[in-house]
Amino acid sequence: MAAIGYFIAKYTQKSQAELAKAAETSSEALGGIRTIYSFVAESSLVQKHLKLLMVASGTNMKKAHLSALTVGGLFFFMFCIYALTWWYGGKLIREGVMPVGDLLTVFMNIIWGIMGFGLIAQILPDIMKAKGAAAGIFALLDRVPEINTNEGIGLTLPHIDGKVTFQNVTFAYPTRSDTKVLRKLNLVINKGQTVALVGPSGSGKSTVIQLLERFYDPLRGTVMIDDIDIKDFDLKWFRRNVGLVSQEPTLFTGTISENILFGNPDATIEEVEQAAKLANAYDFIMQQPNGFNTLVGEKGTQLSGGQKQRIAIARAVLKNPKILLLDEATSALDTESERLVQNALDNLMQGRTTIIIAHRLSTIRNANVICVMMNGKIVEQGTHDQLLELNGVYTSLAAKQLTDIESKIIKKERKMQASISKMKASVSQLRHSSVSQTQEHSRSDLKNSQALI
Repeated sequence: MAAIGYFIAKYTQKSQAELAKAAETSSEALGGIRTIYSFVAESSLVQKHLKLLMVASGTNMKKAHLSALTVGGLFFFMFCIYALTWWYGGKLIREGVMPVGDLLTVFMNIIWGIMGFGLIAQILPDIMKAKGAAAGIFALLDRVPEINTNEGIGLTLPHIDGKVTFQNVTFAYPTRSDTKVLRKLNLVINKGQTVALVGPSGSGKSTVIQLLERFYDPLRGTVMIDDIDIKDFDLKWFRRNVGLVSQEPTLFTGTISENILFGNPDATIEEVEQAAKLANAYDFIMQQPNGFNTLVGEKGTQLSGGQKQRIAIARAVLKNPKILLLDEATSALDTESERLVQNALDNLMQGRTTIIIAHRLSTIRNANVICVMMNGKIVEQGTHDQLLELNGVYTSLAAKQLTDIESKIIKKERKMQASISKMKASVSQLRHSSVSQTQEHSRSDLKNSQALI
């Protein structure tokens, strides 16, 4: 019985995992229903879902067979006891060892005992199922997260200046522990600076932001704010001082005002409106049927990409963070929306330490420092003009993106810089030659005066 109970619990856990996969598939299908319709992929996804259900059904059938075997085995044992009792009792009565009354008494006691076993047989499969289901719950409850998210634990400061330091940071994601995403990264961002991270996909740019938000901790090295390890801070307090605007902003079912208030739930309606104005969102919001009380739909489906992005920026403005993280905030927008969003971001970046991740180099030309990342390291660092002069990785990235007109402008700028350098050199030579000539004239005049004397 114990062995059968073990296998019932095992199959229960396996069945739950398989049903979770099927549920995940159906959830993804419902979330991306428009994509499925556009690719006419309904039948293939239905078949995929059915296959996953059939796998779970096979496991449940095995579990059902074991449950039936448990119940059948217990009833078989019960009726064997009945038969044995009557056979042996009859033998004792024939031999005159036991009267009939005693046999009936023993038999009734056996019946009551076996009825208890029968009740156990009925609930035993359910007990084993509950045991298997509870295993996952207790595993979750017993899990101790590496990052403590409880409020009130850690250091808080009166204010943050915004200096960011990555010191010999090495990191790999838990699901790919053998692949190092960052390799001894060293980066210092001073208070109020705007620093852009560029580079090919997979170079570790977004990982920098995830470490700074402390979604993960580095394997080695230290991430510091104002020269203090971020592990020492109260995590919730720290995250209140960091604002994030990502490529795909997340809006929640509710009104525009409610979504902006996620940045600061205690803000007044006047502060919400001011944040919307700074984010270039006020005008389009007022054109909506109910203004700030307009419903955005599930995940903001009632708004365009540019409108969602500007609401996300308004949310970040209302939060008023000391450190601003922009993860390709304009890459998915059209030209007009990008212009409006970029203007809003320019307003938001003023007076804040800002880290920008961008593939469009035209959006980060005015950054104080541009860091080029490859294979988890910074390979080039400087301003836009300095990096172009290096003629390295950044120059190759720029050459792939810049239009013909922009390329001509850059070439003209280089020619002008070269001609200016030549002019400076020639002026310096002229000054040097004029000084030499003056000195020669002075010597000759001195000699003539000495001859006259």
